[in-house]
Amino acid sequence: MKCKICDANSVKIFEKTVLQKYKSNYYRCSSCSFVQTDEPIWLKEAYESAITSLDIGLASRNIMLRDEVKKIIDSYFPKSNLFLDYAGGYGMFVRLMRDAGFNYYRQDDYCENIFANYFDIKDSDVNHFDIVTGFEVLEHFDDPLTEIEKIFKFSDTAIFSTELSPELNEDIEKWWYLTEETGQHIAFYNKSAMEIIAKKFGKNYYCRNGNLHIFTPLKLNNFKPKQRKFLGLKFLQKKIKRKSLTEKDYYFIKSILNKT
Repeated sequence: MKCKICDANSVKIFEKTVLQKYKSNYYRCSSCSFVQTDEPIWLKEAYESAITSLDIGLASRNIMLRDEVKKIIDSYFPKSNLFLDYAGGYGMFVRLMRDAGFNYYRQDDYCENIFANYFDIKDSDVNHFDIVTGFEVLEHFDDPLTEIEKIFKFSDTAIFSTELSPELNEDIEKWWYLTEETGQHIAFYNKSAMEIIAKKFGKNYYCRNGNLHIFTPLKLNNFKPKQRKFLGLKFLQKKIKRKSLTEKDYYFIKSILNKT
């Protein structure tokens, strides 16, 4: 098996049963340590529901991401004004960010847009954004480099979330993030794989709190890889006042409904 990130040889490290029926080997790259499954013949079945029943952390994760991404944007990309959430699921993150004053749109070809109606990329004539975010998507890619290239067509700067794989094979085998019961997680990254991806696309790579990954052509001066605390309070480098878009969005949607 060739590594899908660096094309080096990948070696089988263990076997799992995916979706309770498909035997799959898991391979680890001998060079960059990227972990991948056998060719995932089960994907169509795995995506009969875009959001799995095991994703019980969806709501709390979106709240956490809202708080953290606000800090990242205000601290390191303060001039950014237009944003896209790629594979944005139900649109919860987009709604939370718009409520916080960030002009966010949603993109997702497979999941129903519940919370961000009328703020989908299909509702906009914009095709390039200051920043694109993609949360819990990298681990779903059967062809990671091709899919990541598609994302960078929307913006030169991207913020992803995914968990970095453990160092030891035995820890990977027991790792909760494999979620082989759902069959959707098929690609697993570590810092080396991320750095190779950044180099391939001409980006600088920064990791925040171990699970947020920033790819940008910009050099982020004084970047803090972890949250800073002072007297028990979270430390912000910058705080930008943004007016919530909730009321504006309400009247915008109301005007559309009144025309139909």
